[in-house]
Amino acid sequence: MTPNIFISQSESELETRFADDFIAHIDGQKAVTLRQFYEAIADLLEIPDFGFNLDALNDSLNDLQWLEDERIILYFTHTDEFISKERDPAKLGSVLSILDATAEDWKWVDDDELADSKEIIIIFEDSQRIRKLLDQENINYSFLADVK
Repeated sequence: MTPNIFISQSESELETRFADDFIAHIDGQKAVTLRQFYEAIADLLEIPDFGFNLDALNDSLNDLQWLEDERIILYFTHTDEFISKERDPAKLGSVLSILDATAEDWKWVDDDELADSKEIIIIFEDSQRIRKLLDQENINYSFLADVK
């Protein structure tokens, strides 16, 4: 089974592989709290009426009808700092689980069910912290360079 989350060793690796796709770049240095992450993703994905909570994140990522692009790359850099100052560290695990589950859900959308089907690919810039967090949440991932 192909994982929904990938680890990238370099930005050039990402740009080469996904040059024709919509890449939403979330900078972990600017998203050290959950609120900052919500603001960044709502802005990058132009999410209308975003509720700034985990349910709204889940609902919005499972919709995305307002985006024309079929493939959306969520690219996280500075992962050693991403949501590192949140008061409740368990919420980062919830965000990672939502990202993983949403990417998986989009794989199973029938073209008949939804005219605007999407593919979401989650890519994290490599860091020991992000690998440890993904392992703690039992989320499978692969290194982008290893995927053909």
